[in-house]
Amino acid sequence: MLLVLAATLLVPTAEAGDHRGRFGFGFHAGLGSIPALSARYTLPTSSPSVNAQVELDGGVDTGTGDGLSLVAGGRVLYGVVAEDNLSLYVAGGAAYVAEPEAYAIRIQPALGAEFFLFGLENLGFGVEWGFNIDLGESFRLQTFGGAPAATVHYWF
Repeated sequence: MLLVLAATLLVPTAEAGDHRGRFGFGFHAGLGSIPALSARYTLPTSSPSVNAQVELDGGVDTGTGDGLSLVAGGRVLYGVVAEDNLSLYVAGGAAYVAEPEAYAIRIQPALGAEFFLFGLENLGFGVEWGFNIDLGESFRLQTFGGAPAATVHYWF
């Protein structure tokens, strides 16, 4: 017990990552039915508490047997809470989503959380909740709250 207490007192505290002016590359599994490669850029701001990011996503799946699945779009993310190794953000995006049976322009408002493990301050893991508004051959509204979308980004 004393060893655990001593180890917690001697471990240095972790600071929240400052990603202003940095690029993050990874994947985002939320804009379409297939995971997409994702590139994020955090806009340079005068304060580390202001966190605004732009993101581009693109993914393709040719192995469905029924045809091509495609997602291509972008999003804007704005941090509303910044804590040590955690940020909560709101996001808004738009994408072209094509699946073998239909295509649509997707509008997506979302709420997300990105967290960084101690010692891995450049590797961000995230989950998102929100809904999709599809404008195509027909109108469709779909939530993705029960199974949140996942993101992983490495920041350079």
